[in-house]
Amino acid sequence: MSAAPVPKPPDRPPVPRAGGPLTQAVLDSIADPTTRAVELSLRASIDDLTGLANRTTFFARLRDALSRRTRLAVVFLDLDNFKLVNDTLGHNAGDDLLRQVAERLRRVVRPEDLVARLGGDEFAILAGDIDDLAAEGLARRICDALVPAFRLDGRERHITGSVGCRTCSAADLETVSEETLLRDADAAMYRAKDSGRNGVHVFSDETRLAVLERVELEQGLRAALADQQLEVHYQPIVDLRSSRVTGVEALLRWPGGRGPDEFIPVAEETGLIVPIGRFVLEEVCAQLGRWGRAGLTELVATINVSAYQLREPGFVEAVAEVTARHGLSPSTVCLEFTESAFAAPDERTLASLHALKDLGIYLAIDDFGVGTSALSQLKRLPVEVLKVDRSFVDGLGSDPEDTAIVASILSLAHAMGLHVVAEGVEAPAQAEELLALGCSAAQGWLFAPAMPADDVPGFVLASRRRQPVRRPAARRREPAPAPERERAQSSLVLELMSQIGITVEGT
Repeated sequence: MSAAPVPKPPDRPPVPRAGGPLTQAVLDSIADPTTRAVELSLRASIDDLTGLANRTTFFARLRDALSRRTRLAVVFLDLDNFKLVNDTLGHNAGDDLLRQVAERLRRVVRPEDLVARLGGDEFAILAGDIDDLAAEGLARRICDALVPAFRLDGRERHITGSVGCRTCSAADLETVSEETLLRDADAAMYRAKDSGRNGVHVFSDETRLAVLERVELEQGLRAALADQQLEVHYQPIVDLRSSRVTGVEALLRWPGGRGPDEFIPVAEETGLIVPIGRFVLEEVCAQLGRWGRAGLTELVATINVSAYQLREPGFVEAVAEVTARHGLSPSTVCLEFTESAFAAPDERTLASLHALKDLGIYLAIDDFGVGTSALSQLKRLPVEVLKVDRSFVDGLGSDPEDTAIVASILSLAHAMGLHVVAEGVEAPAQAEELLALGCSAAQGWLFAPAMPADDVPGFVLASRRRQPVRRPAARRREPAPAPERERAQSSLVLELMSQIGITVEGT
């Protein structure tokens, strides 16, 4: 499907169709030297990589549409995590992805719509004579067009996009320009990203305020990093059998600023996560060195690492350098990654992980059970620790389903020789249930919140005198349904192990 040609002004050469590339044959057919200016104009109006209209053509068409004073909509598409595609698969794969996206966009727009690549992984669609409902429907079709897997580098890859939509009614025509419309569509796209990505957001006045707030957050975060306002706090990780502190998790704090749930996504989106990650790694290793000289040599510090950091050139070497410079045994450092970071690990990622493990660094998967990774990837990853997400821990001791899920994760981990840490433990009943299920390590407000580094030594020493978690005299059993539930749980564990290639004798 192709879109209608751009209207031809009297003194301007025609602009290419937006729905498909101008072939070399068409250009070669312009043999008359007097028409070379037309050829050059045609070349200047399309995007060489995708054959779509380019940014200049898009603005010319949008300007013309506004002059006709008709309803229209601008839809803005930005691919999610496109940088990771270039970083892990190479720029050729990135270019191939852009071409495939362009082809899918051509198939979902109307014949009269203009599709353009503005640059990088940004696309825009201009739809004329369209009402608000139809414009939103177009935006959702564009988002849905990315759902089927893309074939890249010989493998299927799932790529999502965030879509913003800005409609323009007759009443808006007095106050908007082409720059305003595109800016507003771009702002709506960022709201879609802030809402979890892979979605659509339609611009409103609230969108403008939210984007201004996001810009302020980004600027404030940059200033906080430059002015050394960011701090690292530490939440103890406790051995449930003895109540002794065996490790800490390093958690970033912005005093006087936003919470990490707000500023970390912005840091990842803007690339600030890389220098922030370097700061945290340096700070934690320096602190481990100070604690070691004070006699706290048994603590293991867990550091959260973004997938962006892992794929940065020189990351493994930086970890080796900073641990050596502070005189640390690598086994006192555990790097923690979210489960979704390993959804489809490429060879470069796996090589980095194995190199880190060869250094002696512990590797952990955070929020296990809530991410998007395939279980088949688990046996390929050189991880030693699974961290159970607090959403499963919440129902321990009261919700049979949460208990069954945690029991299944523990059974799987133990079968693979992995350690397990439960997060978000807030009640004694949860700690008791974890201990009964075979989980010996946990963290949460039941034991302590994250605290400044200076408070850690006192807490560690006090934990050595604390009473251990009460171990139930007998494992609590449900009434009649318990055997069925246990059989179902056993079946689930065997199924999970089968999926990742582990064979259990006698089954």
